[in-house]
Amino acid sequence: MALLLTVLALALVLDLLVLVVLLPSLLIRLLLVPLYPEVVWCGRGRQKTLALTIDDGPSGPGSEALLALLRDLEVPATFFLIGSHLERDHRFARRALQQGHDLGNHLWRDQRSAALPPQPFQQQLVETERAIARAAAPARLHWRWFRPGGGWFHRTMLDALAARSYRLVLGSIFPWDTLRPPLWFVRLFVRLNAHPGGILVLHDTPDLSGRTLETLRLIVPDLRRRGYCFVPLQELLATAP
Repeated sequence: MALLLTVLALALVLDLLVLVVLLPSLLIRLLLVPLYPEVVWCGRGRQKTLALTIDDGPSGPGSEALLALLRDLEVPATFFLIGSHLERDHRFARRALQQGHDLGNHLWRDQRSAALPPQPFQQQLVETERAIARAAAPARLHWRWFRPGGGWFHRTMLDALAARSYRLVLGSIFPWDTLRPPLWFVRLFVRLNAHPGGILVLHDTPDLSGRTLETLRLIVPDLRRRGYCFVPLQELLATAP
């Protein structure tokens, strides 16, 4: 009996591991969406639409290559920018907007946002907001998107964001790209986790922008062959259930 219980426990752990590693979008939609309705995890429509989001930029030349590829692929994206990274390319925000992309606030530094005390958090939020607005000028920003570094959040953070009319956006398709898995795994992961209203999360850093380029070259044609299309984040969220 003890051996049987051990085997069953190991099987359960293995099943949970498979879900977390290979099918986290299912867990997000079934568990996290109902628990945290004030957080944007994905769209609710039944149409086969997706939104692409890219974190941590601008990275410099890598960001320019991403803009060129997205123009060729005709894919809109929301770039969640880090305020201090704007020093790498002050003109990126304006060019991204001119090409029809959107911008979001990813705080001033690349760090775990949930670990910040309330005052430094709000200070970084406001400083990044102003820096992006300056970099985007003369275009005016209509976004109020925020994504926390590390993906963790808490009630104090949600209250601070609501006070400044931000919406906290996470996502439902995160192919573990920061861990640098092989591209075949990323391709399989996206194929398994793609769903109507999905929000895909990728990254634009000096180390990761090249992988993001290769990932997009692979998965965008794959997804289109399956009937998916990419739309701006605002359009995805405005789609009726």
